[in-house]
Amino acid sequence: MDDQNRVKKRRDFTRAYQKGKSLNAKDMVVCYRKNKLSDFRVGFTVSKKVGNAVNRNHVRRRLKEIARLHPEFFMTGYDYIIIAKRTINQISYREMEKELENLSRKIKV
Repeated sequence: MDDQNRVKKRRDFTRAYQKGKSLNAKDMVVCYRKNKLSDFRVGFTVSKKVGNAVNRNHVRRRLKEIARLHPEFFMTGYDYIIIAKRTINQISYREMEKELENLSRKIKV
């Protein structure tokens, strides 16, 4: 996933939280909102509740890798914010991948 597919600005995160829709899963929440671009963008939020900086960065790297390897999870023209819940440290990479895939299916329906 290249830099143009990342949500980076605070205002874009805030818009997705406030005006977007969201779906819950056991270990993550996905907020999504239509954007005016021809491609999708993904942002990640991993709070201190998840753990120390090492744990948070580990979770963020895993989520970024899943997003990079599976662009089919995301519809073009949308911003996605993936919010990690505190229990995300206790699941494997494959479980994280499966959970994000299930959430993306629900969003597309």
